[in-house]
Amino acid sequence: MKSETLCPHYELIHPIDEIMKKCDVLIFTTPTYVFHMSGQLKGFLDHFGYRWIVHRPEAIMFKKQAVCISTAAGMGTKKAVKGIKDSLFFWGISKIYTLGINVYSVTWNDVSEKVKEKIDKKTDKTARKILKNIGKTKPTIKTKLWFYGVRMLQKKGGLNKVDNEYWNMKGYTKDKRPWL
Repeated sequence: MKSETLCPHYELIHPIDEIMKKCDVLIFTTPTYVFHMSGQLKGFLDHFGYRWIVHRPEAIMFKKQAVCISTAAGMGTKKAVKGIKDSLFFWGISKIYTLGINVYSVTWNDVSEKVKEKIDKKTDKTARKILKNIGKTKPTIKTKLWFYGVRMLQKKGGLNKVDNEYWNMKGYTKDKRPWL
């Protein structure tokens, strides 16, 4: 509530944040554990809760693409990638692709050729979409509606002082928009 710099892991997270700002595409992968992303990835994403639209959104994120990838020996990949996608949506990321693939095996060598072909097709298709959209992404109407809803809240003082000061400093409570 005061500053992300007060997080005991800030020295580890800050360099990653700087790298993510420079990337064209963010790729998040996780095995599926009990129909969800791994605890490690969830913990990682939670460290960036301050970047959510409601708090202190980073303008560069509104121009990015991301890919959420998960595999499972059985089922549950859709739920696993949805959790990642939800976090990235609230960062303002404009285009988020998901690849959830149930491989029905616990080792790569035991994955059937049919499933491996399916993986190749899905990844190739996603890669083509990413290349086509580099530098052309725009926030969805859903993202803009969230932004404008939070903007009304921030214009009234927001939920906490630090977030409200950030929104005012960035000009988001006035005419500035992070995607412009």
